[in-house]
Amino acid sequence: MATKGKIATLIAGSAVAMLVVGCIIHSKYSKGPDHYFFLNDQCDHFNYETIHAYFGSQSGKRIAIGNAILIYIFERPIHEFEVILKKHFKESVKNDIPILVQLDPISFWQDVPELWNWWDPNTPGYDPENRKNVEWFSWNEYDAVKLGWLNWGRQIRLLPMANLFSPAYQAAVIERMDKFLTWTADWYNSLPKNKRYLLGGIKITGELGFGINNWYYPNGNSLYDMDSEQDPTYGIDIHNMPSRGVAQIGYASLKYSGIRTEGKITAQDIYSLEWKFANFIANISQGYEFPREMLFSHSGGVDDDLAAAVQPNTCPTWSFYWDKALDPSDTDQVKRYLKKSDAPYWGCSEWNIGDQPKDKWKEALKNCYSIPGCRFISLFNFETIFKEKDGSLLVNNDAVEALKEIQ
Repeated sequence: MATKGKIATLIAGSAVAMLVVGCIIHSKYSKGPDHYFFLNDQCDHFNYETIHAYFGSQSGKRIAIGNAILIYIFERPIHEFEVILKKHFKESVKNDIPILVQLDPISFWQDVPELWNWWDPNTPGYDPENRKNVEWFSWNEYDAVKLGWLNWGRQIRLLPMANLFSPAYQAAVIERMDKFLTWTADWYNSLPKNKRYLLGGIKITGELGFGINNWYYPNGNSLYDMDSEQDPTYGIDIHNMPSRGVAQIGYASLKYSGIRTEGKITAQDIYSLEWKFANFIANISQGYEFPREMLFSHSGGVDDDLAAAVQPNTCPTWSFYWDKALDPSDTDQVKRYLKKSDAPYWGCSEWNIGDQPKDKWKEALKNCYSIPGCRFISLFNFETIFKEKDGSLLVNNDAVEALKEIQ
């Protein structure tokens, strides 16, 4: 499908130049596809044989079908992650299926109670000083939170939101990110040049949006010892800045970042906080010999939440669901924030059009890939196309055929 007129007019100059530069850079490192389509799944799921069975080897494809893995870097011990990641690399080569490595340093951090347990002396990691490593609901560190909430289809409790600028937390992020980036760089550099397309990219943040994927209800600490059935369920309003319509947090991160140390928090404070943390992660990812075109920063939310993905040394990527996924060209991400980026590529890092026929799948895919610089689409999630049920594999044949026809 030809690029739509409004998009061609909007970004015909700078974005096309970005795409050309990106293609030149990419050719320097490997011969590979123009675009990727990744099927996203948890890190301990290995879907390479299934993808290969339906799409075959991906060498020489214009649009390569690959596997995207979610790694919450503090979710489990680092030695377990090493085994898991290296198995992914092995399966990628064996099946000729590309991989998108996705690193999330925020969402889940069960494995490091020595950072967050400030309140319970009867469980591992206890240290009252850990209140400095979690968020607060006032400017006082003694108003540290004990828990948070998240809704990805249903509401669940989380561990407390991290103080993103705590020195101890940031040191732990650097240490773990170094492991993942080193393992990935070692594998990438071990590949023959004609196989380096197997690393489709590295997404170095989860869907960053402060107060969206870990929020705090008013008087939330009082609920800690109660059954979760007694929790409020009204959730957040992402447009209601800066609190998202729940209890305001961000005091710890703002204070430690130097953005604000007193007074009333503003929407701009939150946007600045998101951008500065994304920049911290982007800077960590440098020095591993990955070209910029392979590094992606992801932000979600609304308005200038989306600006956090636009970094000077990575490529931006955003979430697109339902109508926005059918045609991202009219979204703020593309019309406003992509224009602010000088990166060679951008990506659809969370994408799903729902239950649609083959023609809609083809139209949506073409709409995305026709926007200059669109490097990849990452389908959330794998079960949209391949779902295990009662020992059988249920296949979304409309999606499979659409992908085959546009390759």
